[in-house]
Amino acid sequence: MRLVIDTNVLVSALIFKDSRHLPLRAAWTQKRVTPLLSIATYRELKKVLGYRMFDIDDNRIQDAIAALGPFVEWVTIDDAHAASLPKCSDRDDQKFLDVALCGRANAIITYDKALLKLRRRAIGFAICKPEDIDLTALTAQAL
Repeated sequence: MRLVIDTNVLVSALIFKDSRHLPLRAAWTQKRVTPLLSIATYRELKKVLGYRMFDIDDNRIQDAIAALGPFVEWVTIDDAHAASLPKCSDRDDQKFLDVALCGRANAIITYDKALLKLRRRAIGFAICKPEDIDLTALTAQAL
């Protein structure tokens, strides 16, 4: 299963080891799912990891990125192809839709309300919350 994982879900899985997201982390480390990133989503991840409110030191940030790096597939965004997507009400979230389309994702995993509003649109991939994915069966209930 090819997944675009929203930044907040990634941060929870990588840094805070939120028990809700540990099965997702286990799934990518066991290569049962492939996390998809673009340059734009990677930059956002690094920016969020550096937020002062999280108080994460540089070594821990490097460790988090290193824990994800070997499992990521990098996606190049084809702007002409991505132009066919619906526009997200939060422009900052459009990059996740772009990665999902251009990376042939099965789903975007997110808690973001602006992205979740688009879940009923026929866009070629599911948009769902982490708890909507059965990682043991590798199926998305929303698909």
